[in-house]
Amino acid sequence: MIQYLGFAILGILMGTLTGLIPGLHVNNIVPILVGLVAGTALDPYQGISLIVAMMITHTFLDFIPSTFLGVPDKDTALSVLPAHQFVLKGEGYEVIKLTALGSLGALLFSALLAGGMTPLIGPMYESLNPQMHWLLIGIVIIMISLEQDWKKRIGASGIFFLSGLLGLIVLDTNLGKGDGALMPLLGGLFGMSVLLIGINSDNKVPNQKISNKPIEIRSNAKSILTGASAGFITGIIPGVGPAQGTVLSQAVTDSNNVKDFLVGVSGVNTAKALLSFVALYAIGRPRSGAAVAVNEIINVGLNELVFLIGIALFVGGIASVIHLKIGKIAARHVKKLPYKWMCLGVMMSILAFSIYYSGIYGILILATSTSIGLLPPSLQVKRTHCMGVLILPVILHFAGIDRLVLRFLGL
Repeated sequence: MIQYLGFAILGILMGTLTGLIPGLHVNNIVPILVGLVAGTALDPYQGISLIVAMMITHTFLDFIPSTFLGVPDKDTALSVLPAHQFVLKGEGYEVIKLTALGSLGALLFSALLAGGMTPLIGPMYESLNPQMHWLLIGIVIIMISLEQDWKKRIGASGIFFLSGLLGLIVLDTNLGKGDGALMPLLGGLFGMSVLLIGINSDNKVPNQKISNKPIEIRSNAKSILTGASAGFITGIIPGVGPAQGTVLSQAVTDSNNVKDFLVGVSGVNTAKALLSFVALYAIGRPRSGAAVAVNEIINVGLNELVFLIGIALFVGGIASVIHLKIGKIAARHVKKLPYKWMCLGVMMSILAFSIYYSGIYGILILATSTSIGLLPPSLQVKRTHCMGVLILPVILHFAGIDRLVLRFLGL
């Protein structure tokens, strides 16, 4: 068992690295790890310990660069990332504490949830599968209707269909070299577009206050529970991401607080990572790149699932401490760093990864997705509508008309 924990610690180090470097994701590394396990005498349990630890740690640490990089003007902060509102007030470390609580709390609760709900996931999925496209359409309608007025709803609808059409063209053809196209697609919609706004504004990152006052667990319990529950749902329903799950859970619980959102979205992120392994056991379908890798290494039965959850819980406590420590360092020193040069460096890395994974077409995909990603702050709507890039192709697939639509488009 000690050797498995050793590989888990190695995974924590690697997940810390992928979480802190924008554009670098666990999904980019796990294929190499799968090949390493297959081509060496490495024990399968050692390999999956490494992969699970890296995935869980990544869901904690990736909030640090998303909090302190790409800070926009005050007028556009709400439509870009709620975390930036805290940074602009000098309270960026509060985001780190809130997301640590959300991720760790949701990890613990989702592990408990998995124990009772796992036998129900298979029948639930089988009953939902024939109607999945209607369920996704319902989620999209709710997300758009949550915008404040009809003009914003029209804008949100346009962004959803534009990003969805781009996703359909790129992901359902050979244009972007399969799943490698996710790098320029998501890197443009949610990375490059945010950084461009931050780098072109005269807004300065203020000094960040470091408060060691602990976050109250009781007052955030509802956000933790709803985040974990939304992670459970998004772990089953394809195409729906953490942001959509959080917004929907907030609508159900009648919560419109930015702190609740941050706790919730971090909780969804980590819970979905854990529950993607549960889905692998319950319905035989991986819901993340890490789950795909685990599935290629080992057949996940009940004993393997318990092992995966145990590793995830072991990792979660360590990852939360690392997240708080590095987040505090980032908050203290972000004012001293060459902010615009850092943004430029991240943008260049996104461009380099896009070319690496999708070739020369990666530049075209990245430019197009970045242009669409600039629309939400311009129209003052939520950036989550850009997830149409994944949701629309999934809707068309489950409706059985994706090929028909592509033929209509001449593709």
